[in-house]
Amino acid sequence: MKMPVYIVIAMLTIALSQPPVAADSLFTKRVAKRGTLVTEKLNRFQPGDIITVLVREAIDARTRSETSTTKDSQVTATAPTASNPFLVAPQPNGNNILNAGELPNWNINGVNETENDGETRRRNTLTTSITCVVVESFPNGTHRIEGEKQVTVNREDSTVLLTGVIRSKDVTQENTVQSTQVANVSVLVKGKGPLWNSQRRGLVTRFLDWFSPF
Repeated sequence: MKMPVYIVIAMLTIALSQPPVAADSLFTKRVAKRGTLVTEKLNRFQPGDIITVLVREAIDARTRSETSTTKDSQVTATAPTASNPFLVAPQPNGNNILNAGELPNWNINGVNETENDGETRRRNTLTTSITCVVVESFPNGTHRIEGEKQVTVNREDSTVLLTGVIRSKDVTQENTVQSTQVANVSVLVKGKGPLWNSQRRGLVTRFLDWFSPF
């Protein structure tokens, strides 16, 4: 069955009267920030989100110093007879106060040796987890985080503070990140209580350590 001519003409008129429609691309800057079907988006977190940092820090530092110095000094003084006629020459040219052998002729030799040997070694291990808050997000997919953890056991207060910058791709599916993957990380541990106070040196001890010349 053929379509009437007037219907075909009406359909063509309606189609030609519509304005052109531009197709929207799927690959825009906004879409690229969200990621593709096979890659995760660049910024997965926003300020206020929570990320758990697994702190696994171990420090083993050792320093050894050896110093050896030697200083050799020699001082010589000579009083020739010809240069001191006033003291050794007889009158009338001099006063004949001293004999030629009594003039102050002397020679001093000195040797100073110093040897120092010192060694220091310090080991610290910190294992804990801190839930931090994203306080600032950057366009390149990194985030600045801050977290604080306080624990009180038997009147012993322990506080751990952590700050640093992380990448979105380093955060696992469990919403955790290792402390070794945190840039500019700062971990501060402080405490208060009888145990912490017993580890502090007294004022007299610190004064004696400062005053001692050795």
